[in-house]
Amino acid sequence: AFRQPGSAFKLFVYLAGLEAGLSPRSRVQDAPVTVEGWSPGNYTDRFLGDIDLTEALAKSVNTAAVRVSEQVGRKRVSNAARRLGLTGDIPAGPSLALGTGEVTLLELTQAYATVANGGAGVWSYAIEEIRDETGEVLYRRSGSGPGTVLAPGTVRDMTRMLTAVVTQGTGRAADIGRPAAGKTGTSQDYRDAWFVGFTAELAAGIWMGNDDGAPMNKVTGGGLPARIWKRFMMAAHRGISIKPLAVSQPPADQPEKSKVWEDPYTKERFGR
Repeated sequence: AFRQPGSAFKLFVYLAGLEAGLSPRSRVQDAPVTVEGWSPGNYTDRFLGDIDLTEALAKSVNTAAVRVSEQVGRKRVSNAARRLGLTGDIPAGPSLALGTGEVTLLELTQAYATVANGGAGVWSYAIEEIRDETGEVLYRRSGSGPGTVLAPGTVRDMTRMLTAVVTQGTGRAADIGRPAAGKTGTSQDYRDAWFVGFTAELAAGIWMGNDDGAPMNKVTGGGLPARIWKRFMMAAHRGISIKPLAVSQPPADQPEKSKVWEDPYTKERFGR
């Protein structure tokens, strides 16, 4: 089913930001914002003021995500989502930054797996091979994916930001005692709750909700979905040695160098 991903969609907002020349330490304002007559709020009903992108993602700050989306352009956000495999409706309005479009659990997990995969696109599949009763192969899956869709530096920065979600943000309930990264998501009126994340070994996604779209009893992505993800991943990694994630090192306290970036879709050039 196609369901609203809520803040789990922010993966694509911040990917677009990183590709536009922002960094995990770039600053953004968590303060009231109005775009085209729409004024999003935060889950906590509080504002943190001047924060960096890592904290904004870790704490799932809605106003910051909208500001980043508007700064780099909604089209770039939509392009990032399409490039990583989303096929559902992505609204053109400013609310797209908060996951008001629709995704399937498989597609969203596939998108996070692309980050875990070092930026190589992932094509999900269920059947590897079919044989008849004599053992003759009738079908064997071929093809490994669409190739590289994210630059290595973007992958490292994004992984670092998603790691902060688990270590110090809304995804703390998903901490499995080894390097992990992911993102929580909760749609309006608690209709959908998500946690999608990965380790160096495995990507997995959890969705909770009612089949008829009715609201749940205040279930958020950082609650039951994160705890289910933790239980599953701890069992799946039993006996597997701990491996680090590929993350960028925090830069020294110095001004960021100017960077000119060309959008591969529009060919527009801009810098920070």
